[in-house]
Amino acid sequence: MRNVQKILVNQKTSNKYFVKDLEEDFHTAAGIISKNDLQSNKVEVESSTGSKFSLFNPSFVDFWENLQRGPQVMVQKDIGMILAKTGINHESRIVDAGGGSGSLCLSLANICKEITVYEINPEHYDVIQKNMKTAGLNNVTLKQQSVYDGIGEENLDLITLDLPEPWQAIAHAEKSLKEGGFLVVYLPNLTQMKILTDALRRSSLKVLEILELIERKWKIEDKIMRPEFQMLGHTGFLLFCRKI
Repeated sequence: MRNVQKILVNQKTSNKYFVKDLEEDFHTAAGIISKNDLQSNKVEVESSTGSKFSLFNPSFVDFWENLQRGPQVMVQKDIGMILAKTGINHESRIVDAGGGSGSLCLSLANICKEITVYEINPEHYDVIQKNMKTAGLNNVTLKQQSVYDGIGEENLDLITLDLPEPWQAIAHAEKSLKEGGFLVVYLPNLTQMKILTDALRRSSLKVLEILELIERKWKIEDKIMRPEFQMLGHTGFLLFCRKI
């Protein structure tokens, strides 16, 4: 992953800035950071108004937060569950179909050996390309093809589907997954999930579980200890299958 960008964090307000161009001075509400400071090895810099900023190289989470958005992205709570439930690692080979903006596939690419992404929508395809470039990931193969027509890769550890009719890809997933490999499907409503589970009963893929995650943050400050008033509720259902 390349480090031609920088992260600036205002030490007083904790406001964070993703700096993509180190050849120009960077303007913030708390003053201007000179390009000389941005290009330096300093870990602390001052703006033109004397505000102090921490300066460091971005990690993947910084890239993820600044992905160019196209279609609705899969959020971190759901991505994290996929990582935890499938146990992918630096040796894993993956196919992701319905790449969207690249939120899931690039998160997987940050960990796995190689990933092939099927995205038929030309606008989404372009967004993923731009986000791949920003993140500097070179283990991603992007195909402008429909996974409904087939999966060319074999002996896969994981296949993820974020598609309106994933049941059309079940037979292809069966052939391409290795023994013990996982199929994970992300769907927004239960009607789709019912059709999918009915189709899976006629396959060699065993349904392990279907779940959704609710995220609720807490406010702990002085004598206050309570949940935040807003929470991240339903985003989608996750279905986990395994070839056994």
